[in-house]
Amino acid sequence: MPSFGDMLEVVDLLQLKAISVREDRCVAVRNRNSKCQRCVEACIVDAVTVSHNEVKIDSGACVNCGCCIAVCPTGALSAVEPSQAALEEEACRAGDPSSGTSIVACARKAARKEGDPEKYAEVPCLGHLTEEELMNVAASGYDDVVLVDGDCASCKFGAASAYISDMVANACKLLDGCGAEAIVTRTSEFPPEAIDRESANIRGKSRRGLMRQTGSYVKTVAGNVAQKTIDEKLGRGKEPVTLRDRLGAGKSGKMPTFSPSANYRILEDMEKLAPSHAPEAVIDTRHFGIVSIEADRCSGCGMCVMFCPTGALKFDDFDEPDDPDHRYLEFQAADCTQCMLCKDVCLRYCLEVDSKVPVRELFDFEPRLVEIARPQHPSGLSSFRLRTQK
Repeated sequence: MPSFGDMLEVVDLLQLKAISVREDRCVAVRNRNSKCQRCVEACIVDAVTVSHNEVKIDSGACVNCGCCIAVCPTGALSAVEPSQAALEEEACRAGDPSSGTSIVACARKAARKEGDPEKYAEVPCLGHLTEEELMNVAASGYDDVVLVDGDCASCKFGAASAYISDMVANACKLLDGCGAEAIVTRTSEFPPEAIDRESANIRGKSRRGLMRQTGSYVKTVAGNVAQKTIDEKLGRGKEPVTLRDRLGAGKSGKMPTFSPSANYRILEDMEKLAPSHAPEAVIDTRHFGIVSIEADRCSGCGMCVMFCPTGALKFDDFDEPDDPDHRYLEFQAADCTQCMLCKDVCLRYCLEVDSKVPVRELFDFEPRLVEIARPQHPSGLSSFRLRTQK
């Protein structure tokens, strides 16, 4: 017979978390010198804490607005329900190909029964949307992406409004940067093509949508229970003891890198949306960055390379500068997520990350070479003293 503790554990399991965390992608977990607190600052209910190489989300306090997901530079946070893939699929399915319009509405607006739920996609809050998703919808053939929400001032998600506006503005920058004709607009009313006067019909369709969501929830619960049972049988229930084990760091301390999939998807969509000629534009975006280093101040310690989560910064193994006391770093703008970890760990404060990126460089397969000094102190001790005494 299960004990009371066993029952509490099952109850806790069934309380599904709205946000999933990939700790190995969080720069604040990878290095405690990281100043990144974007998810904490974006959380409208103070449900997120980042400290001592850990990310914690209070599931009881979280209202599932999704703002923390949109601002995370490395994709360490993701929504459980609705998932990114499900949201994109629904936005494209509910769109009107004949008019080239795709509509996404918040749950509060949808609850007012002002539009036909078969003609728009619904999310708990527009804060769930990211530039990546909007670019994907536009690249799927929709020239007009309309985001509809209600009166944010009286909504429990109201504080998310500013982050939603930032997301829309950033999506527009990406579209303008590739010369796309598609536009993203945010409005408080459904466009005419989404209006259905038959309220009874709307009510029935809305209920069917609710049942679909409930079925998805039950499947997710069942999947979690099954996975927990499997993990216990295989002895995978215990957490790794050290941070190095948790992150999979090697003996040298070099962290494993991961591909910035959001960046790659945005670039693929920009390529689809761009005119035949490559645009001569510079975009100011939070998704990509340009690294610059003051070579005369750099000690060549390589901390920026060691902790870069995506491998945007690497040592060049093929080219050699004329000065034997120098070497090259390779920098790839398409891989930079503007997480700022390279700047935060720089021992001599000689590295900067700029948000203004030439579109041509994003599509350039050849990395930018940055000439720096070779390290004169292999242990890095003198550089560390320089930083701590500054």
